[in-house]
Amino acid sequence: MSSLALFFVGSVLLCNGLALLGLIGPKDTAPINLFIGLTLVATVAVTALPVAGSSEAELSVVLGSSGFLLFGFTYLGVAFNNFKDLPGQGLGWYCGWAAIVALFLAWVNFDRFDDAKFGVIWLAWVVLFAAFFLVLALGKESLTVATGWLTVLEAFTTTTIPGALMLTGRWDDVPTSAVVLTHLAVLAVFIGVAVARRPAQVLETAPA
Repeated sequence: MSSLALFFVGSVLLCNGLALLGLIGPKDTAPINLFIGLTLVATVAVTALPVAGSSEAELSVVLGSSGFLLFGFTYLGVAFNNFKDLPGQGLGWYCGWAAIVALFLAWVNFDRFDDAKFGVIWLAWVVLFAAFFLVLALGKESLTVATGWLTVLEAFTTTTIPGALMLTGRWDDVPTSAVVLTHLAVLAVFIGVAVARRPAQVLETAPA
């Protein structure tokens, strides 16, 4: 169930990235954000809510499901904002908090689950949430296009492709180094686009 949900999360990341790039309208993304957000919340309901104890295994299930809830609330927030044409500062501050939670979940994957590949993916999501925080909460509009490209690329590298590999039983065959190199390349694209589109400095010359 979680692999299937992860696979379909790529669709909403792709649409949101294309919206940031100005290729589709924000309201066009609202339905898919709503559908995927509800799907992720339902995934948590199926996997985490039946767990009532506090054993090591049961706590691991809850921790593993918390990431789906984090993204589920994000997409429901995006859907509501886009339906209502809201400015998005509140969602931006949520993304800032989500970046901190994503950093914690990266540590959980490295330390508790001994899953370096998903630890790296969670670090990629830290960057994604932080980028949305900068654009929406702090108004760093010069990062909008770079964040759009980051979202489009992560639609495939953090969700669709890993989800597909999990569904076909091939995820364990992927070396950790390949995951690391992939996300370093994505980060390089984000930084490159951000630098290329940074606001031009206005130079003031002193009077002679």
